Amino acid sequence: MAEHLRPDRFDLAVVDGTPVVTLIGVRLDSTASWRLLNRATLVVVDGPEDEGFLLPRHLGDGTDVAPSGWDDAVDAHGGAEVTAGPERVRAALVR
Repeated sequence: MAEHLRPDRFDLAVVDGTPVVTLIGVRLDSTASWRLLNRATLVVVDGPEDEGFLLPRHLGDGTDVAPSGWDDAVDAHGGAEVTAGPERVRAALVR
């Protein structure tokens, strides 16, 4: 089952044109077969089997937590890099 993370438990950034999702206080059980669904209100980081994370893009006041250029970077990169502690995986974009 996907875990819903509060905005203080993840960060969305664009680093040198690469979109990066940093998951805070999370351990990845697997580093294979990750996918990313990027929407205006939610980012889904979907892993193998039941592993995955739901990341709300908007705070209570409507502020988008994604940085400027996030959507374009995700499209250009075909997904995002996902880090959780020492683990890093590539999540391919699901269209």
